[in-house]
Amino acid sequence: MFTSPSSLAERFPVFAELLRSRATPLRAAPVGPDGAWLVHWRNADTEAAYSHPGHHTLSFYLRGGHAVRCLQAPSARGEPGALCCMPAEHESRWEVRGSLELLHLYLPKLQLAQAAERWFDLEPRSAQLADRIYFHDERLARLCGSLAATDWSGTDAGLRLQHLSLEVQAQLLTGHLQPRRLATAKGGLSPAVRRRVLESIEAALGRGGAAALSLAALAEVAHLSEYHFARMFKASFGMSPHAWVMARRLQRARELLGSGRLGLEEVAQRCGYAHLSHLSAALRRAGLGSASRYRALAPGT
Repeated sequence: MFTSPSSLAERFPVFAELLRSRATPLRAAPVGPDGAWLVHWRNADTEAAYSHPGHHTLSFYLRGGHAVRCLQAPSARGEPGALCCMPAEHESRWEVRGSLELLHLYLPKLQLAQAAERWFDLEPRSAQLADRIYFHDERLARLCGSLAATDWSGTDAGLRLQHLSLEVQAQLLTGHLQPRRLATAKGGLSPAVRRRVLESIEAALGRGGAAALSLAALAEVAHLSEYHFARMFKASFGMSPHAWVMARRLQRARELLGSGRLGLEEVAQRCGYAHLSHLSAALRRAGLGSASRYRALAPGT
C-alpha cells in the first residue's frame, strides 16, 4: 500500500472520483520521475462520473467487468483484457454492477506531450489521445498484464515499471492518437527548431537559471522575432513558452524534492524560484501541497 491516497486524489481527479465511489486502491506505485502513477483497484456495485480530469487515464480490466456500463457507450461491455483510453478532456458516467479489478495508469498531459516530441518528432499539441471505451490492443494488453504481474514493492520494481510504462506510452502515441488532431496540426516550429529551443530550456533548468529565461533569448535560439516565436511556439506546444517553462521548472523541483539529496531552500534556488515560499505556492497550485509536505509524501524519501 502507498503512503497517502489523499495526495494522489489531489493530483488525479479520476483517482479522487473512484475513492469517492468507495472503490478500494489495493496498491499504487510511481512510474518514473515525471509524475505518472499506477493504481490497482478493486470496485463493486457503485457509480462514478469523470469530467475533464486534466490528465490521461489508461484502464485495463484484470478481473470481471462484464456488468460495467458506460452511459456514453451503453452497448459496450467490459471483460478481462479490455482497455479504456480516457484522455484529459474525457467525460463519462459509469454504472458498476458486480465486482471487478482493474489497473489504471495516470499520465500527466505534459509527460505525454514531451514523449511525442522527443521520441517521434511529433508536434506536442498532437499528443491528444483518442477517447475509447472498451477496445482491444494485443500489445497494450501484454504490457499492462506485465505491469500488473510485477511485484511493485520489489527492489528492482522501479526500473521495470518505468520501462513498461514507457512502452505503453509509445504504443499510445503510435496507435491511439486522435486522427483529426494530426490532420489539423499545421504551422508551428520545425522539429529542428523545437529541439534547439527545448535543449536551451533544459540547459537553463540544469544551471538553475530557468527564472532568467526570457522570450527574447528563446526567440534568438529559434532565429525568429519574439512575436512570431511566441505564436509559433504555442502552435506547436499548445501552450505559451512561459507556461511550458513553468511546468518544466515545477517538474524538476518535484524530482529534486523526491530525491531527498538537497535542502528545500536549495531545491527552490536551483529551480529558479526566488524563495522557498514561491516553490511551495507553485506546488499548492498544482494540488501537491507545500515543498515540505511533498517531500514527506514522495516515494523514496
